[in-house]
Amino acid sequence: MAKKLKLNGTVVSQSIAWIYDWFGIATINPAAVSDFLDEANGEDVEITINSGGGDVYSGAEIYTSLRDYHGNSTVKVVFAASAASVIAMGGKKVLMSPAGQMMIHNSSTSAWGDRNDMNDTATMLKSVDDSIANAYVNKTGMSREELLGLMDQETWMDAVKAKELGFVDEIMFSESAPQTTNSAAGGQVIPEEVINKIRNEFLSKGGFTSQSPALGDGGPEGIIDLNAKTPSASVNTNKGGAPTGLTAEGLKNQISQMKGENKPMDLNQLKNEHPDLYNQVVQEGVTNERQRITALNELAAAPGAVEIVKNAIEAGQTVAEASFAIVQASIAKKGEVAAARQHDAQNSGVNDVPVQESTTPEAKKAAEEVQAQTEAEEVIAEMKRLRGGK
Repeated sequence: MAKKLKLNGTVVSQSIAWIYDWFGIATINPAAVSDFLDEANGEDVEITINSGGGDVYSGAEIYTSLRDYHGNSTVKVVFAASAASVIAMGGKKVLMSPAGQMMIHNSSTSAWGDRNDMNDTATMLKSVDDSIANAYVNKTGMSREELLGLMDQETWMDAVKAKELGFVDEIMFSESAPQTTNSAAGGQVIPEEVINKIRNEFLSKGGFTSQSPALGDGGPEGIIDLNAKTPSASVNTNKGGAPTGLTAEGLKNQISQMKGENKPMDLNQLKNEHPDLYNQVVQEGVTNERQRITALNELAAAPGAVEIVKNAIEAGQTVAEASFAIVQASIAKKGEVAAARQHDAQNSGVNDVPVQESTTPEAKKAAEEVQAQTEAEEVIAEMKRLRGGK
């Protein structure tokens, strides 16, 4: 009997799979598939796919593992879109449910930078599309141009169409499958900014009561320390009793009232017993992260601030931290300009010209005070500008 594996959920890299586990979101990651194939050790395997896709590189890694497997592999498609469709191409035999769907399209990403960065990103995406098409070419025997055209159009296929084009070998149960089926939404890909925020806030600051996970392992136990010190806040409820506004401290108090105790609660337990509360916490985290990124992007207009803002977004820094870094860079730049001017003056011989000293110590002191005041006002003005005039 063949060993069986179900691949449900979003395709992600192993390094962030634990975050999805923490939120209770099903994932497909290369390490899990590789471990399954290693354990099968050449025996027949049967893999069922129900996924809207996700990370293209992780999908390619899983596809490669399946193609490289030295035993018989059968892939059964319920829903395979985007990166999940690439995974499906890895099976030695591919079957599709008569109610199934498959979708292929071009790769996509987000980018930040000038026109050169955008051109580089476009070149990278074209290369990724070509590599995805390779998997489809090997399975279907269609030409690269035909497949790239289908990807450009974002092509959806039911079981009959997928078999006709060669994406699957057989239709499960019956050869007379209906051509109209219901489709599902794409993978729930957590934005990279949110993942970085979770890493920085919950891992580096000890947000877990259990040992913080190392990236790439199986992930944390999934217990949040609700007893950690957080800013106090109240919980507002609507007429139905559901919370309408919540912070970490408010969450702690609300759960304590519901449970009649003040102990850490497992995330899955919170999700199952109080889904409204769980969903609000997740939504609030996403909203706060979007606001942080928007505020940081507003700082990018400052001279030389683009790279600083980009790094701040990736590192999960606050607006205040990024503003301080921009001001520091501005001051350093002014210092470099002043040093360059001094160097030019030294080479020109201007410094060798005798300078008439102030006639009195009082005049000299007054001049120094004016200069110091001017420099201080410049720094304050820079800070206000970066904070939108505040």
